Amino acid sequence: MNARIRTFHLRTAATLLLLSAAPTLSSASAATVRGADGVSVTVTAPKRVVALNATTVELIYRLGKQGTIVGTDVTGTYPPNKIPSVGHWAQLPAEGIIALKPDLVIGTADNFATGTNPGVVAKLRGAGVKVLVLPATDTGGLNGVRTRLDLLGQVYGVPGAAAALNRSFDTTLAAVKANQPARPPRVIFLYAHGPNDASIYGTSGGANDLIELAGGVNAAPFADTRTLTAEALVTINPDAIILLDRGLEAVGGVDGALKLPGVAQTNAGRNRRIYAVDNSIRWIGPRLPEFALKLARQWKADFKK
Repeated sequence: MNARIRTFHLRTAATLLLLSAAPTLSSASAATVRGADGVSVTVTAPKRVVALNATTVELIYRLGKQGTIVGTDVTGTYPPNKIPSVGHWAQLPAEGIIALKPDLVIGTADNFATGTNPGVVAKLRGAGVKVLVLPATDTGGLNGVRTRLDLLGQVYGVPGAAAALNRSFDTTLAAVKANQPARPPRVIFLYAHGPNDASIYGTSGGANDLIELAGGVNAAPFADTRTLTAEALVTINPDAIILLDRGLEAVGGVDGALKLPGVAQTNAGRNRRIYAVDNSIRWIGPRLPEFALKLARQWKADFKK
């Protein structure tokens, strides 16, 4: 009998210990994350998130937390979804975001600093909405993606999922390295809205990171964006030209691209080495290694010597 009583007391004590620990475990799930603007945000398992910038949406999906997204901007279309849009990424409406009743808004430094957006964060915070500002998506390359991924892993309390995705990047990068061309092509990125509206992008931004990761060399002798002229392009004389999928379509495919100023007079034009890349590449996201692998394989076949 005494042994049974002792066993009962031990089990009761263990149960009470677990119950007393429950609040501590709950509070431990809260995370305090410091944003790129220096402002820290404390969150506990967010359930209503407005995710601004295409890469933010993609990363949240990759972490398996897409069910928390209640709003995005017009860029947040991948993976294909029916998430309500609050409008253009350069003209974010504070009132429209607040109307979605988010417990957290997650955006990126480059988007919040663009167009009419600089005052949006202050308005949201003034209304009591928590805002986490992630590092910019147009700088930092894949390391920048990893940083944003790790921050989101903290926000959602899933560091293991973030670490697994990081490892998958490494696997794809190994394949990219194995498929890089023997001779690095000199490459230019053209951003085109149509046959009479095209620009040369320089050495800053996601296109530059894609070119270098795939084993090419950005041939632009400047960092900014400049209007395409025949003289400028012929002087650069790239071996290859890349355009967004929608840009190549807008100019009429490869044949249309050859009619852009100077293109036909370059090595790229003479050899029809004009490549389409994903429309999202200006914002550096989790598919960058995949995009680089596709491009590296194309270049490996085309630039053998």
